[in-house]
Amino acid sequence: MPYSATVFNILIASPSDVPDERQAIAESLHEWNALHSESTGKVLLPVMWESHSAPSMGNRPQGIINEQVVKSCDMLIGAFWTRLGSPTGVEDSGTVEEIKWFLKQKKPVMLYYSDAPVQPSKIDKTQLDKLENFKKSIRNQGIQEEYSSIEQLKTKLSRHLTIVTRGISVGTVVTASVVREAKESTKLAAASPLKTERSNASGATASLEDYTDKSFVVRGDTKLLKEELKELGGKWIKTREGSYAWNFSKKKLEAVAELLSVQPILAD
Repeated sequence: MPYSATVFNILIASPSDVPDERQAIAESLHEWNALHSESTGKVLLPVMWESHSAPSMGNRPQGIINEQVVKSCDMLIGAFWTRLGSPTGVEDSGTVEEIKWFLKQKKPVMLYYSDAPVQPSKIDKTQLDKLENFKKSIRNQGIQEEYSSIEQLKTKLSRHLTIVTRGISVGTVVTASVVREAKESTKLAAASPLKTERSNASGATASLEDYTDKSFVVRGDTKLLKEELKELGGKWIKTREGSYAWNFSKKKLEAVAELLSVQPILAD
């Protein structure tokens, strides 16, 4: 049924060597919308220069993109691998120019760097050095993470979107506390080896159990993760046995397991 929502334009920024990541980021935004737009009243619309800009005269190419696309966006999500991009006449690349504009406006910036293997013969050393220097220059700004696969990129992005969108509003800025929470979410996920159960500080555990053909439940002490589980699409239900647990579609198994730091394996 129809519902009211505020649309936020999300700029997808990157050099030319990460086309799969651009597509994955757009898919992640669509998946977030499917799960959360109705409940949050927020829609995250992917914006890319190739689909949202038109030929124009009278300005340098990046300047045209800035006016037609960049300045109308509310958040930037960027991806890098081995290249920084081509100079624009103002900055070392169009992506850099876009990121610096967002940072200056104090708008949300989320950057992801691939550490996937690459053939040495395909590396442009000059480009790689420029990328490393750029990373150092903005080390403490925005949300920045590394990823080793497209699936890991989507998992991290999903978790970070859940955190950032809690406080996002028209004209929003990313506060230091939001950046810290996003970084801590990644540290918590990577801090302990993956297990079939997750122990919290009090010794309680959370586990994943098969429930129906299309769903599973999370049992255990999950109070500290209530909001994150809800954002992932979980429903707090009374089970057939009379106890209460979080119920999820099996499509969310990987994401829930990542959040809980457990193996994506369902117990019978």
